[in-house]
Amino acid sequence: MTEFHFITLGLGVALIGGVWGFNAWQEWRFKRRAAEAFAKSHPDVLLDTPKNMVRQGEVGLRLEPSLEPLRTTSDLPPARNEPEVVDLPDVAALVVTVLDPALDYIAEVHPAEPVPGVDLPGFEVGKRVRALGLAANDEWEPVQPEGLYMEFRVGLQLVDRQGPVSSAQMVMFCEQVNAFAEARAGVATFPRREDKLRVAAELDGFCADVDQLVGLNVVSSRNPFAQSRVVAMAEAAGLVMESDGMFYARSESGKVLFTLGDRHHRPLDSLEETPSVTLLLDVPRVAGGEGAFDRMADLAQQMALTLGGDLVDDDNRSLKPADLAAIRKQLVGLYGRMDDRGIPAGGVAALRLFA
Repeated sequence: MTEFHFITLGLGVALIGGVWGFNAWQEWRFKRRAAEAFAKSHPDVLLDTPKNMVRQGEVGLRLEPSLEPLRTTSDLPPARNEPEVVDLPDVAALVVTVLDPALDYIAEVHPAEPVPGVDLPGFEVGKRVRALGLAANDEWEPVQPEGLYMEFRVGLQLVDRQGPVSSAQMVMFCEQVNAFAEARAGVATFPRREDKLRVAAELDGFCADVDQLVGLNVVSSRNPFAQSRVVAMAEAAGLVMESDGMFYARSESGKVLFTLGDRHHRPLDSLEETPSVTLLLDVPRVAGGEGAFDRMADLAQQMALTLGGDLVDDDNRSLKPADLAAIRKQLVGLYGRMDDRGIPAGGVAALRLFA
């Protein structure tokens, strides 16, 4: 080999070595940056959403001695199977409360042509379904039968007092929404089911923790209470008997604060006398619940004194003023937790979740 060949070979080896070295350095730098990136604590876009969006469950709180979890289904309203038609005057302000990504699994439907609101079908999934439509003025509104809509957003509520939405319910919802979209030569898009099922389970855990019912019982110590005396005291306190035979204390806006009825759930208007009555406050559904509790506790104590009865909890343990004060203190803490989670008691979100 000539000197020229040796020089050319040397340059080639040097070039190959340089390329290999550069690639090795690039790989080392990439691995170092990747390690640094994964070592940092980055927020999870689903789990670390602000508290007013996704609420993480906490240790359960039981307000002794007279609070009980309210997770039974016997007194629940039937599940809504059709998109709910909302009729409120301030539609623009209402839209943001109809569907909430923190509370609903929201599908988007894009039909080929505008669709009358009356053609939006019912959705048989066992959970509440509500819908918004994009009207001709390019604004979203709750779907009305007489409306004409270019697009739809249909939401399946994730949690109610019957528990979280199931995977099977979500699949049924997707299938029915897809069928509606295809019937209109359109397409439907959905969030990831797995993510929303995880959100639903976590949200239900929080709801179960705060879903409490305050119950104060006035029990006769000797003779049963005459119905006429119970009615007179209830009416004097501003309560009104309604069609179910129970008395309701309502706010100025008509929201229920607490109820008064026979302890054994018999309509008071069908009784001549009763051995005991119960006053109930549905904690998460009552805004300003501390004031409602004060009013309810005052009435319970007054009834016990006037009717000659004893104020007791559900286990028939006597309730003294100190016990009522302790319950109220814990009630304040419970409402604080709901506020911190962005679900204030008696608010739109709470009324949806605890229904």
